[in-house]
Amino acid sequence: MSRVGDIQKFMNEVKVETKKVTWPDRKETMQATLMVFVMVIFIALFLWLIDSSLGALVKQVI
Repeated sequence: MSRVGDIQKFMNEVKVETKKVTWPDRKETMQATLMVFVMVIFIALFLWLIDSSLGALVKQVI
């Protein structure tokens, strides 16, 4: 097969596979997005707490 034929075959296969995907509805997307934001905030606060604690500890040692 030629390179163009390979690309066309690939694109057709992509189209077929995309039709098999079950896409989340709006509610599921909003819930997942909210969970990501909550986890990002939680991890940021946790890392800030650890950083502040270690910074204070280093100041005590120095």
